[in-house]
Amino acid sequence: MNPHYEEIVVGSSLRALLFAADRDIPVFFTTPEKPHRFEHFDISVDLSSWGLHNEPQLWVTPDGEKQTGQNKIALWEHVFFVLGLKGLTPFSSVCNSLRLDDNSLTGYSEYAKLRTIDFDMCHYFDEHGTYNLISSEDKPRNHLVYDTFAFIRGGKHHFDLIQGDDQFCNKIWFYPTPRVDGKTAIKDACVLSILSDDQIDDFDFSETMVRLTALQKMKDLGLRGPKNGYQADGSQRYRSFKAQALDRSKFLVSSPVWLEKNTIKVPKISEEDLVKDLGRIADNHKRILNYLWPNT
Repeated sequence: MNPHYEEIVVGSSLRALLFAADRDIPVFFTTPEKPHRFEHFDISVDLSSWGLHNEPQLWVTPDGEKQTGQNKIALWEHVFFVLGLKGLTPFSSVCNSLRLDDNSLTGYSEYAKLRTIDFDMCHYFDEHGTYNLISSEDKPRNHLVYDTFAFIRGGKHHFDLIQGDDQFCNKIWFYPTPRVDGKTAIKDACVLSILSDDQIDDFDFSETMVRLTALQKMKDLGLRGPKNGYQADGSQRYRSFKAQALDRSKFLVSSPVWLEKNTIKVPKISEEDLVKDLGRIADNHKRILNYLWPNT
């Protein structure tokens, strides 16, 4: 006999986990959809109920200092950990694929079937549409695309963030490179662009063009590579920047409009609304939270 749940969540974004924590129901997923490391809360958000301090982070920009709050991934990890302790992540991270039917969900690992569970209602948060719901609209989706690249030359400067008005290379975050042990002045970069499905597959918006555009923005602000002697007229000469693409990740700006079924619903509540209720959601898990973080 299959295990039975009245309600389940399919998905693992921060919105999905907070929704599951609010209702105290299990979550099922294949790939953990963690927020990107450069997604931050506003400094006004109170995270203390989940054992987090939303201390302002300062970023040096060409226009002065900019403040952001705590990284969203920190809250994701806390909520996911609490759900796991309560047994509400049954397949954990061992599930490679899911089959979703009207009243049942089956998980599969790389080698075998894990388990089939039955449910009365499924709250569907899957951002990638990997299951059998159909989108009710046929229009391009927009993505937050993060491209990271390493500086081989020219990674020493004072800026932490460059912002623009264009959707392509909208923000460039600079952070101490993890490629060097210990404290270092060398920085790598992460570039945020807002791209459609078609643009992601277009070379004009590729990792190569992101890298070249980002380096040009740095030059326009007066940043240069290492000094390399002098020109014939006596002016300082600099070596050019040299950078290498490392990784590209993408996140949907908004989910497609899925066609719902009687037992599979797509919640309309936003992440922002759930974050406003963090204190109330935490009350469902007060015993665990007080044990893990006694001062919450």
